[in-house]
Amino acid sequence: MANMQDEIRLDRNTEDNEDRNIHSLRPEGRNFEIHIKGQLNSQWSEWLEGLEVKLLENGEMILFGPIVDQAALMGILYKLNRLNLTLLSVSEVNEPNQH
Repeated sequence: MANMQDEIRLDRNTEDNEDRNIHSLRPEGRNFEIHIKGQLNSQWSEWLEGLEVKLLENGEMILFGPIVDQAALMGILYKLNRLNLTLLSVSEVNEPNQH
């Protein structure tokens, strides 16, 4: 009986992993919002993988746009770190917040 339960768990885990892999392989990526302390002008957008740069009045900025996978996200975060910018938050979102 334990073997049957183990097989059911394995099947469910395989299905969950397949669903996650299909979701992460979408060519357009998932939308992320990266909140940063500090500002860069929109000319940095291309260097930051085409993310939209939104400057806030408080000296912070939000980067928004599709990121294809975790490796691309880590690459962007690495670039921001090299610029000595402080990361405030990273969120997966459907649409950019209206600030």
